[in-house]
Amino acid sequence: MTGYDRDILGEEAAPPVLRPWPLPNRDTRPFWEAQNRHELAFQRCSQCGHVRYPVGPTCPECLSFDFEWAASSGRGTVYSYTVVHHQTHPAFPAPYTVVLAELEEGPRIIARLRPDGRPSGRGPQGMRPEIGAKVRVEWEDGPQQALPVFVMES
Repeated sequence: MTGYDRDILGEEAAPPVLRPWPLPNRDTRPFWEAQNRHELAFQRCSQCGHVRYPVGPTCPECLSFDFEWAASSGRGTVYSYTVVHHQTHPAFPAPYTVVLAELEEGPRIIARLRPDGRPSGRGPQGMRPEIGAKVRVEWEDGPQQALPVFVMES
């Protein structure tokens, strides 16, 4: 039964759809805790200096287990993007734009683009940034986890 059917038949509205949230583990917990403090942090290998993402137990460059957590500037450039027009999950109404940005520290991360400072991250037709455009990380606080969103730099 759709929402339209419920309206016509006079039944109660469906409960709100819950958004999926990350499940931290032993290796990723510091990464997610940093985000709750509105910090983007990556593992930096203590042996070779490689900044790694995604988080993992060993360095993909030299296979060392030794690392430190390093804060990111949160600034980068648009490497790629997509405008999502087909809703893939009920908690994420379309259209919205997802950006793959290459950060100053090297890793590429994916996050939703928040156009024009609107908290919803939705524009009338989604937003189409230019490849190479400057972006920075801001934060969207959720009930369980703060998540990064990108905003265009002027």
